[in-house]
Amino acid sequence: MAPVSQGERVRELDIIRGFALFGILLANMAYFAAPSVYMVMTKTEWWPELWHQTAEVLILFFASGKFFTMFSFLFGLGFIIFLQRVEQKTSRPRTIFFRRLVILFGIGLIHAFGIWYGDILIVYSVIGVLLFLFSRRKAKTVLKWAYLVLLIPVAAVLFFVLVLSAQGGAAVSGAESAAFAEERISGSLAAYGSGTFTEIMGQRAADYSLMLTNYAFMVPIILSMFLFGVYIAKTGRFQQISAQLPFYKKIWLITLAIGLPFNILAVYSYVQLDSVGSGLWMAYYAGMAVGGPALCFFYMTSIILLCQKKVWNRILSPLQAVGRLALSNYLIQSVVCTTIFYNYGFGLYGKLGPLFWVIITLVLFALQIWGSGLWLKTFQFGPAEWLWRSLTYGRRQPLVKRANKNQAP
Repeated sequence: MAPVSQGERVRELDIIRGFALFGILLANMAYFAAPSVYMVMTKTEWWPELWHQTAEVLILFFASGKFFTMFSFLFGLGFIIFLQRVEQKTSRPRTIFFRRLVILFGIGLIHAFGIWYGDILIVYSVIGVLLFLFSRRKAKTVLKWAYLVLLIPVAAVLFFVLVLSAQGGAAVSGAESAAFAEERISGSLAAYGSGTFTEIMGQRAADYSLMLTNYAFMVPIILSMFLFGVYIAKTGRFQQISAQLPFYKKIWLITLAIGLPFNILAVYSYVQLDSVGSGLWMAYYAGMAVGGPALCFFYMTSIILLCQKKVWNRILSPLQAVGRLALSNYLIQSVVCTTIFYNYGFGLYGKLGPLFWVIITLVLFALQIWGSGLWLKTFQFGPAEWLWRSLTYGRRQPLVKRANKNQAP
């Protein structure tokens, strides 16, 4: 057995994966740079300047909720392709499948507690276990489950709206949450901005525990996107894309029509929020639960359609190298950004507003495009991909590209 070769890769998928890495970096920058996970719980206006507020709204509108869903879709698609390939070459596909998830879980643990608390790999590896349950289901069955699971967060939002209405609001809960947030903000600024490495580790663990509560909302969306990816893998829609263009054009139009109004609802609700106890939170979550996945599909189909044009194909091509090194680039983003903002690096935590987040994202991602292209001239995989694949297959994979024997010296 061996990993998928370069010739077997689907070019458009690598480009989409590269684009997803850009969006992930942009959306995550708020959590690298400041205690944003707590800031939204208070009434404080942290970035009063117009340019910072404008940048924050643009990040929310174009990035938030659209790219972890995109990665989730690609994860589900990729794992089924992997499983189908393994089943053709070994009598123990289940063992290799779960070994792959366990290794990813280990990488996630190192990332979450040793680098950055916003890790998504642990969640992917845990939810990924469920993919095996759908591996032999019919495509239509998987699609029905994908829609059903996606309705869970929407139903949960409606349930909480009814509960809050019956209780007459959540002013007390909002006040308590604001006090909790103020305490955590002070702790984050002290630990990440000027604390020792031990203090940073402690704060990172505390922040990750809060992230686990947020995952209660994200998990159904992630699983749903996994299943949409499984559906596309089973129907073969990712192959011979030029023959599938009518399908992609239809999805492009439908998801834009659905996603745009819900995304506007989410952004408007977020901007109007005055406290964590506000009922606008429910509108925000409902907008994100529908608008995020819908615009995720709109983005992906837009890239597929643009790749059919020579000019856009040439413009988007550099993203392919970034996408082929997706795991390595994801981890590198965390290492670089925590070095920029944490005290063991440049100590800029809490000191730079949203406009600077955008600038850092553009500069760092441009370097990743350049570095990824340069790396792939010599190596077949990124360092993280190589480690993951070698441990998955139980033997060391060749990292350096072999010279073409038919090529002139």
